Amino acid sequence: MVFKIDKNLWSVDEISNIFNQAIVNDWQCNAIEIDSRKVKPGNMFLAMPGTKFDGHDFIPEAINAGAKSIIVGKPYKVYEKKLNVIQVNDIYKSLLILAKKSRKRIHNSKKIIAITGSSGKTSTKEMIGQAFSSLGTTFINPGSYNNQVGVPFSLANMPRNTNYGIFEIGMNNFNEISFLSKLVQPDIAIITNISEAHIGNFNSINDIIRAKAEIFDGLKSNGHILIHNDNYLDEIKKYIKKFNKKNILTYGINKNADIRLLCRNPSNNGQKITAEVSGKVYNYNISLDGQHQAINSLAVIGSLLISDCNIKKGLKNLTKASLPSGRGTKYKLVIKEKKTILIDDTYNANLSSMIASLDSFNEIAKNNRKVLIFGEMGELGSFSEKLHQELYNYLIRYNVSLVVFVGNKTKKLYKLCINVINCIWLENLSKYGEDKIINLIRPKDCILVKGSRHMKMEKIVKKLISQYKGK
Repeated sequence: MVFKIDKNLWSVDEISNIFNQAIVNDWQCNAIEIDSRKVKPGNMFLAMPGTKFDGHDFIPEAINAGAKSIIVGKPYKVYEKKLNVIQVNDIYKSLLILAKKSRKRIHNSKKIIAITGSSGKTSTKEMIGQAFSSLGTTFINPGSYNNQVGVPFSLANMPRNTNYGIFEIGMNNFNEISFLSKLVQPDIAIITNISEAHIGNFNSINDIIRAKAEIFDGLKSNGHILIHNDNYLDEIKKYIKKFNKKNILTYGINKNADIRLLCRNPSNNGQKITAEVSGKVYNYNISLDGQHQAINSLAVIGSLLISDCNIKKGLKNLTKASLPSGRGTKYKLVIKEKKTILIDDTYNANLSSMIASLDSFNEIAKNNRKVLIFGEMGELGSFSEKLHQELYNYLIRYNVSLVVFVGNKTKKLYKLCINVINCIWLENLSKYGEDKIINLIRPKDCILVKGSRHMKMEKIVKKLISQYKGK
């Protein structure tokens, strides 16, 4: 069965009432957009001011792309008669109003789910989204739209006939998750895991735990909680005492987990999972690699169980789950007529995601030479040196053959490795550096590229693909 999304996102009457303004031209808004490059016919464009660009400067592009209405924060004269111009005092606040109205009008939805964690948010969201899409009209926030703009933007675009809504929530500081969780008002709150990501903005791991626990601030009073059992469980439980214990489920490898991973068998197209819940065993396949993804898939079982859905039917859809580029995307390269694997995990990096990636990398590489191109991890503050050096034992454990360290924060780790592992250090990915890396790659290598966003590690991925793909 195919569940159709209602494309009548906002009516003229709704927009008129929300902003208390007369709308001259009748039209049905099919989507809200804040990026003029993504505008399609029938959209409403919010000319959002930003840190680098002002959306008002891109209004002509939005109109040419087919926007039928624009929300502006200052007077804007247009010559298109059929265009509706809505002037407001604060465009961001207008986005929040739309988000709140959207959430309120789907109060009859079956379940709204919010997910946070230091890593695994996007993959968990995508898998849960795929599972529920076989059971009802499902909306998930796109890509990694998980911040102070992305979450309300996603809510404002949630169709009125949504049965299941799945939202990823991120943070850099205290009070950010709390604010977003109160917007989403989830029926189910999930914490995938907790690690030192963004710890440069905090004083300790306990601060990060407290910040992640803010997801419970918006949880319905009768809501359910899913927590990764193997990761700071006791510390998290301090923040959920007010919730019914029967509504709290744990998942993981630990034998005490309510939803437990029994075993998994990797394959070329993902892995086969065996999991157990209250004595009942489930066998299913997922399209994603690595033990961490197998554990993330357990949250799917929990969400389906809580929602009183057909678990087997939902799990069958997990082979369709895919991730945005830079999240472990695999490319097949050909070097001197030999197959070579490139893993693009460049979206971001923190200690826990690095360890998970190395574990999956080791599994995918099998007996082939393992080459890691590693860009420094950011936002770690005074913890940076210690957390970078913690990777040393994992590089040894997984027998990484060659490491290209990139960035000043990797230099001490490079010096620690230089007499043990074949490695080089580069300050950045200049053309010279890229050429040097290309010369180090051999046929049949398995190559993992990973690093924090500011390192722009995707540059070397593009270079490798242009050099070797399809040859």
